[in-house]
Amino acid sequence: MAMVQKIQVQVRDLVFNLHMILSDTVKMKEFQEDPEMLLDLMYRIAKGYQNSPDLRLTWLQNMAGKHTERGNHAEAAQCLVHSAALVAEYLNMLEDKPYLPIGCVSFQNISSNVLEESAVSDDVVSPDEEGICTGKYFTELGLVGLLEQAAYAFSMAQMYEAQNETYKILIPIHEAERSHKKLATIHGKLQEAFQQIIKQDQAGKRMFGTFFRVGFYGSKFGDLDGEEFVYKEPAITKLPEIAHRLESFYADRFGQDLVEVIKDSSPVDSSRLHPNKAYIQLTYVEPYFDLYEMKDRISYFDKNYNLSQ
Repeated sequence: MAMVQKIQVQVRDLVFNLHMILSDTVKMKEFQEDPEMLLDLMYRIAKGYQNSPDLRLTWLQNMAGKHTERGNHAEAAQCLVHSAALVAEYLNMLEDKPYLPIGCVSFQNISSNVLEESAVSDDVVSPDEEGICTGKYFTELGLVGLLEQAAYAFSMAQMYEAQNETYKILIPIHEAERSHKKLATIHGKLQEAFQQIIKQDQAGKRMFGTFFRVGFYGSKFGDLDGEEFVYKEPAITKLPEIAHRLESFYADRFGQDLVEVIKDSSPVDSSRLHPNKAYIQLTYVEPYFDLYEMKDRISYFDKNYNLSQ
């Protein structure tokens, strides 16, 4: 009886998950001109394929491509790191090679979120099953390619410390293959990276991004009504800039007179808002750290990377 109930729950969860994936896929057409919402939908679809490695990898790479198009190199790098961690997780099931990463846990120094790629639940498929992990990236060569792309994206984002951590996973693979030319190239890039860190730190010119809390209020936003997001914008972006961009975008959708920006950071009382208007609340925010975290958040990079609150 317990087994039957478990199967019923799994079937119900599967149907719900497929419904959400299809719903989000349809919504993507609606948000083609809204890159933040489009990428949020892509993230949700990728998450929906958590137990289907081939499809999850496809959507992670789609996200990386979309971020690259917009010049969001740091975000593209994270998508590529997750892709590499996913591949490493399944390669570890297939091949026992000491120079390969032992799954996504090997990527924790790059991102604390990579444990999302862990293949430990009961629903996870085996790479031995027919049609699973058959793409070109689920190979040692594919893993190397993803790591190289991630390292390049981190370099473009001027996140040289993360570039270094990425190469730490790649170097043992090239050492095992005696690929001295590739090793020479990597160490040359690392020398350039550390020189850039020294140069930018001395000049005080390291800037990674500006953060804003964005809240959406009003029935015109549909599912977004009452939702809040943290937007990461390019360095030194001012509040009026993002306010103008979002107000213009939604004014085109709903009408100029039906969109209003709330610049007050106080909690929004929905009962006092006009029922036919769309309201956007914008507030500048900074990363917050608990006291115990500060001992490890020493450099400017430390205080602007792997943020959670």
